[in-house]
Amino acid sequence: MRHHRQVELLRRLADVDAPRPGPLAPASVHSPAAAYTSSERFDDERRVLFEGGPVLVALSCELGGPGDFVTATVGAVPLVALRGGDGTVRAFVNVCRHRGSTLLPAPCGVGLRAIRCPYHAWTYGLDGTLQRFPGAEPGFDDIDKATHGLIEVPAAEGHGLVFAVADAGADRFTVDDALQGAAAEIADFGIGAYTHVESRQQEWAMNWKLVMDTFTEPYHIPWLHRDSIAPHYLFDRWIHDEFGPHQRFIGCRRSILDELAKPDEADWQLLPHATLQYLLVPNAVLTHQIDHLELWRFTPLAPDRTLVRTSVYSPPDPPRPPGYYVKNLDVLLGVTNTEDFPMQQGVQRNLASGAIADVVYGKMEPALVAYHRAVDDRLSRRP
Repeated sequence: MRHHRQVELLRRLADVDAPRPGPLAPASVHSPAAAYTSSERFDDERRVLFEGGPVLVALSCELGGPGDFVTATVGAVPLVALRGGDGTVRAFVNVCRHRGSTLLPAPCGVGLRAIRCPYHAWTYGLDGTLQRFPGAEPGFDDIDKATHGLIEVPAAEGHGLVFAVADAGADRFTVDDALQGAAAEIADFGIGAYTHVESRQQEWAMNWKLVMDTFTEPYHIPWLHRDSIAPHYLFDRWIHDEFGPHQRFIGCRRSILDELAKPDEADWQLLPHATLQYLLVPNAVLTHQIDHLELWRFTPLAPDRTLVRTSVYSPPDPPRPPGYYVKNLDVLLGVTNTEDFPMQQGVQRNLASGAIADVVYGKMEPALVAYHRAVDDRLSRRP
């Protein structure tokens, strides 16, 4: 992020009049518990939010060379994004055209020369074309290979991000289209030059939106994280901006107060002292944390089940060894997997019990309010 932009944001942080938190949402909002428990709503969300528009499926550095791939389930549709021999990233339905088996079951991989079905070995090129039926060419001599390639869906790469739409008939788009105003700021990070260090994934017994809710407010930090990260973070100083349905939420480490105390703005630095989170509707959180990037991608499996994939990326020419970034991932998951997500699993059980009719998103939770407003708006315009 350019220095003048960091200074601009730091000025806004300096204007926050603690202990009054801010900026606040216009009003508190009540949301029905059924938004997290209803099977009908869950089906609508997967169809409208996931299958009806661009979804972030990878960072470019995860597809660094020909044959590198990332798989994702977008809505109910299994996809694979991979880089072809010509350097282009394409996305396909991750299903063999023969008998419907999953082609690439792993979350990611590198260096494929071709895509071979594990069931009967039908083989496809990196451009999705059907190449051969190993050992069975005479048995399929009436099948036109030209019309039985992989089903391609629209995909776009830009600013180090890869988006795809889980609908082969959808219009083509650009990453700028998908980001709806956030592109210029995200582009400044030079994400395309980062290196993928490690990804981990785990299934949780909670609605997928509860994963996003975790990242939308620091209000819980002094209590839920009292013995872990609370000594290092402020809970009453933040910045919140919207980019169409997406938003950027900035929370602060306590060291930000020392930074703001420096008399010369030319010496101000935001990035080492803040957590910048780009909340990308529907299901991704791209985070700049101190000196590296983190990406959360969550896949809805059922109203009360979600697969969460967490990745860490190092900057170009990192001054630190890869083990440093792995340790950061260990610490990150050590907090979310023992404090945040177990709490959210309890929330899910309580909402499913019918004990309460709704939950409250407070004025001091502006990103939470804005996120659910964006989701509800998309659902209200569903075809």
